[in-house]
Amino acid sequence: MFTDSHCHIEDDETALRAAAAGVSVLLNAGRDLDEAAAQLLLCAKMDERRQAGEDAPQMWTSAGIHPDSAKAKLARICVAEIVQAAENPYAVAIGECGLDYHYGADCIAEQKEMFARHIETAGITGLPLMIHQREAEADMLELLRAGVRRFGKLTGVIHCFTSTQAFADAVREFGFYISASGIVTFKSGAAVAEVFKSYPADRILIETDSPYLAPVPYRGKTNEPAFVCKTAEKIAAIRGLTVEETARITTDNFFNLYQKAARRRSDTGRARA
Repeated sequence: MFTDSHCHIEDDETALRAAAAGVSVLLNAGRDLDEAAAQLLLCAKMDERRQAGEDAPQMWTSAGIHPDSAKAKLARICVAEIVQAAENPYAVAIGECGLDYHYGADCIAEQKEMFARHIETAGITGLPLMIHQREAEADMLELLRAGVRRFGKLTGVIHCFTSTQAFADAVREFGFYISASGIVTFKSGAAVAEVFKSYPADRILIETDSPYLAPVPYRGKTNEPAFVCKTAEKIAAIRGLTVEETARITTDNFFNLYQKAARRRSDTGRARA
């Protein structure tokens, strides 16, 4: 059973193709609270299909504002609103949130304030942070360390990890996970793949970030969760594991990080027994 720990999909067919390819768990990541209703509906529809005996994936989502929208939403979205959105049973993480100085160099202050609100939400709810990071390592570490000082502990993942070994070592101190996307299959992603070779096995996830970053041999095509198997194959190769072992480890890691999903999974299992 494969897990796509971070995707962006909008339709039943894409989710069902994932299940047919052996990808049984999806986290359809939130980018904007304004889109939450549609994402929650898709999660519920997958539940209904599974309960009807169809081959459909387990699906969850998250509550947050992508850094691309930080400037536009700063005046509208407060901590209380993110906390309220995170109360939904299908919302198992806070995010997608973070800092992106590659595309957002003109709104750094707004991004930092919005990310701080997500950190506060994670501290209040106990849910993991689902973090987007691009060219903002120093500021991100400063904000996370402030959050740890305030709340004692934070959990989370750097999704679509593309940074350095030094940044990986820094977030490892928090006990954070890092997630491999299709980038690790690219020739240009060799340095990133090397980070995943040595990072603790119990802190690695795999994802597609679909519809972006399709892995080799699908590079250039629209990505989808069914393709996460190719990222698993690459992680298996660089760590000297079988693909089956990689699928099991990363799925176990997913449920260890997203405890709300694990509890709901257990409750659903008992209800069906």
